[in-house]
Amino acid sequence: MKARRRKTTFYLDADVLTAAKVLAAATDRSESQVVEEALRTYLKQGQAAVARRQLAALLDRLTERADLSDEEALGLAYDELRASRSEAG
Repeated sequence: MKARRRKTTFYLDADVLTAAKVLAAATDRSESQVVEEALRTYLKQGQAAVARRQLAALLDRLTERADLSDEEALGLAYDELRASRSEAG
């Protein structure tokens, strides 16, 4: 199923707009396609940053629980990783 597209208006610095127009022309794509791809890439990177922060927080919590064996700690880490991936996906 294709996502519904909606029209929007936003403001960009002139140099950013010019760069998007040049890239669109050079790659035979619309300006809209170039901007959408850039935004999707940026948002995906944001998800990766959130996942890294969540993993760091988990590792901090695991460090506090010295009563866990290495196998138990690794198991918990994988459980959290799977959970964060299912939330993002």
